[in-house]
Amino acid sequence: MNPLFETWLIVARELKKTLGSAKGMIMFTLSVLGATASTFPVPKIEEAMQEAKKVGPEQLHQFKVQLFSDLYMNDATGTRLADAPLKLVILFFIAVWLAPLLVVILGFDGIPSDVQHRSVRYWTIRSRRASYYVGKFLGLWVLVGMITFVMHALIWVIIVARGEATASDTLHWGLRFYAVSLPIIGAWCGIATLAASMFRTPMVALLTVCITFFLLFFAGVIVGRARHMEVMQWAYPNSFDAWMLSPEVTHALTGLAAVLGFALLTTAVGAFVFSVRDV
Repeated sequence: MNPLFETWLIVARELKKTLGSAKGMIMFTLSVLGATASTFPVPKIEEAMQEAKKVGPEQLHQFKVQLFSDLYMNDATGTRLADAPLKLVILFFIAVWLAPLLVVILGFDGIPSDVQHRSVRYWTIRSRRASYYVGKFLGLWVLVGMITFVMHALIWVIIVARGEATASDTLHWGLRFYAVSLPIIGAWCGIATLAASMFRTPMVALLTVCITFFLLFFAGVIVGRARHMEVMQWAYPNSFDAWMLSPEVTHALTGLAAVLGFALLTTAVGAFVFSVRDV
């Protein structure tokens, strides 16, 4: 059988299994509720926005440039994002940093549960082990990407309905933000699939994925960002959202290559290890 077809069968099975399960429905519902809640007015933010609007268009633009430059620690990115709807940028920032949590919940038991219950043997005699592993990774990526899109789309609708931004601006920037979030999600899915696949018990896999994510957060944010050690920031995929939003093409492509490198490297290593281990 063609490896691509084998991989597609695993992806389709993952989507059908998860979307039709109680966990999938719960996560979808929580995502919708979370997206709705994230659009609720926050008094301090609303007050700051109203004060900024009183000073005029040029001053408001400079306020946004400074705010986003500090938020993303990059002046070029801050200048570019100053043209985007303020609340949309803030919600995108929150959504990207919450993406690992969604990946953990949906991806910790993909391979371990099959290994624990021996159902993996049904698939590995009908497909290559590498195809099975890659299918698991892609299935998780597509699933998290779908749920994330629903969250983003709901936020777009609410922002336009409230008159906080025009439909064209919201769609233009919203699609751009979603496109940036997808490769970052792919990097987290690759890391989670690799860490979880090493174990036969889902709960042990869950703890391992959580610890792995925390160590990456500690290295990239606590050490890298807080102490201004740029090299350490490369350990944390979420650090590259500012790179990919940069107007500098080289900088944006470097960020994209970094997160895709996370996904490809972890998946290649995981597929190789899984192909030679005893399941």
